[in-house]
Amino acid sequence: MARTVRSIMTPDPVVINGERSVRDAARLMDERRVGGLPVVAGGRLVGILTSRDVRQCHPNRLVLDAMRPDPVTIAPGESVFTAYEQMDQAGVERLVVVDDGRVVGVLTKSTVMRELGSSYDPLTGLPRADLLRHHLEDLLARGVDPTLVFLDLDDFGRFNKRFGHAKADMVLRHAAGRIRGFAEEHQGEAFRYGGDEFVILFHRPRAEVLPLIERLLEAVSRVRVDGLPPVSVSAGVAGGRRMNRVPEGVSATADDLINLASRASTAAKGTSKKWLLHGAEERS
Repeated sequence: MARTVRSIMTPDPVVINGERSVRDAARLMDERRVGGLPVVAGGRLVGILTSRDVRQCHPNRLVLDAMRPDPVTIAPGESVFTAYEQMDQAGVERLVVVDDGRVVGVLTKSTVMRELGSSYDPLTGLPRADLLRHHLEDLLARGVDPTLVFLDLDDFGRFNKRFGHAKADMVLRHAAGRIRGFAEEHQGEAFRYGGDEFVILFHRPRAEVLPLIERLLEAVSRVRVDGLPPVSVSAGVAGGRRMNRVPEGVSATADDLINLASRASTAAKGTSKKWLLHGAEERS
């Protein structure tokens, strides 16, 4: 599961009353070594004051005159990915974390970026499963009908033992590049799910994705590395709105789609087609 804002924010941040002077704010920032202060008036959050605002305003002015009103806020239970998206959309470097109307923390973009670095696979450069879940849940929450294609390299454990980890890693990098290129070409997102498993998330119904599957498998089978034998891949496909069948909500629906696609890819290994739509009878 994705980490939440609460787990990485700076808790109990220093705040400043809007009636204080910019000089006071500058001194407080320097003492606490922070680049921004939430501004309160009458116990209510009214703005945020950054070091840039301080530099651009006369020190005798009130904080209320120098601050940026209507600060971008976020709840502590939101995911780190949501925090990044809010920062990116608003063009801000920090978010004020508010719980039940009370300022409980501050989250900076540098902290978010450090955290997001752990959500990308260093070998392939692809985002990991936690980002897949976030994007999938977001699509479902917005009423989009997504399709998952789960890809599992065939007999890769045996390949690894025969040729060694270094060669196996080279194959994984090349396969990931081929999968990423195919996903980008067809308006999808590629992820490394774990080990020799990859996922492509398409933001469209499965009826539009199914005609692409044979081409995807062919693209991966064209991977060639240093004279090693070609790799093959099995795929499982799951899609369609499932909200009526999974009443718990988008999180359970995302789990359902991922599990169905994974199980279908495993079942596909025993077929000549090498891919299955969840429910083997729908294979084509």
